[in-house]
Amino acid sequence: MTSRLQIIWNKRLVGTLDRHKKGRVVFQYSQDWIEKEASPVSLSLPCRKEKFAPAVSTAFFENLLPESNARTVLAFRNRFDKKDTYAFLENFGEDCAGALSIIPEDQEPDFTPGRYKNITQELIEALDRILLEPGRYKLYPEMKHAKLSLAGAQDKLPVYIKGTQFYLPKNSGSATTHIIKPINAGFPDIPRNEAFCMELAQRTGFSIPNSKIMKVGGHELYIVDRYDRQEINKEIVRIHQEDFCQAMGYPAERKYQETGGPGFIECRELIDEYLSNQGVINRLLFIRMMIFNYIIGNHDAHGKNFSILHKNGFELAPFYDLVSTQVYPLDNKFAMAIGRTFRLDRIKEHSFEVFARDMNVRPKLLASLLNEECKAVVNEVDALIAEHEKNYGEAKIYEDLNKIIKLNTVKLQSFFR
Repeated sequence: MTSRLQIIWNKRLVGTLDRHKKGRVVFQYSQDWIEKEASPVSLSLPCRKEKFAPAVSTAFFENLLPESNARTVLAFRNRFDKKDTYAFLENFGEDCAGALSIIPEDQEPDFTPGRYKNITQELIEALDRILLEPGRYKLYPEMKHAKLSLAGAQDKLPVYIKGTQFYLPKNSGSATTHIIKPINAGFPDIPRNEAFCMELAQRTGFSIPNSKIMKVGGHELYIVDRYDRQEINKEIVRIHQEDFCQAMGYPAERKYQETGGPGFIECRELIDEYLSNQGVINRLLFIRMMIFNYIIGNHDAHGKNFSILHKNGFELAPFYDLVSTQVYPLDNKFAMAIGRTFRLDRIKEHSFEVFARDMNVRPKLLASLLNEECKAVVNEVDALIAEHEKNYGEAKIYEDLNKIIKLNTVKLQSFFR
């Protein structure tokens, strides 16, 4: 175990991480990076020569890590404490979300592109184990060669895909291109759910990465393109990004507004300050996405499910992780309050009047956006269900999605008649 980690961005040293008490980390930019690049790894970590405090350093870097059961299993199998952020980054930080690679200081980075290991058979065997004992096995921990880190509570794995074959990078110079998610023990139809909701958003005018359902060894996987990767001259190039929680300095355990995380006001302020290069377009786009999430019944749209691309300035990243949670027997509470309530059954017309003030738009404009989004979704939903059933086979989830979407659009439109 080393006492310092290198932070690599575009094959250059951007800074270092030192271990602090209880597995927390302390970040510091390299002087060379400050003098020649001066690009921040996060809006919460502006370029400066001084070290950052453990709280703000750990908040950003911990948000790169898996959560929930995947984190527990990974820590157990690698024999370190699940709260040890430093140990996680040391073991799994070579290919994170965005452009950063995190490598032990005593390890020489290998930037040779195109070096991958075929893990197709290993992946099928892991999926077999998950199917037999879904509560015991998780996809990410089962892949022994993975040195990759993706945030979130869902079971998922970043991979490089070529044709029907799946690969993991052998070195820091080789990046992944896709994210795969298997079936979930509690929600076996969630791959179709997410693929449908993502494509529905794409068809109604949102910037959404391409996704699909793919069968591998008899298993159904949800596969989505990584928008933070781009192929240039046959090399996969990393594009830096950070989620809203990272940009605002919130730790991972505070991603929900109800537990102290960001709400719509904080998100709007972030957009207005850093993403207003197109006027109010990004703010209106964010409002439209709130409406879309209401329509599909996605109550889990928290601060980590919205991101900023560091690309020729700052851009609002494509939307992702769009899933209808309302189709499942869960507590129907939104991750961010609409008006002053999180509960679906308590949201009324006055809730949207408060929301309009929170987002600094006129109620009439919000009503117009709401009606336009409802019409756009209703115009697409039946044809998309038919297409999915043709491509992937009939499933009850499509009937459930259709019911929820049409129920929610009618309810939304009733608020503004």
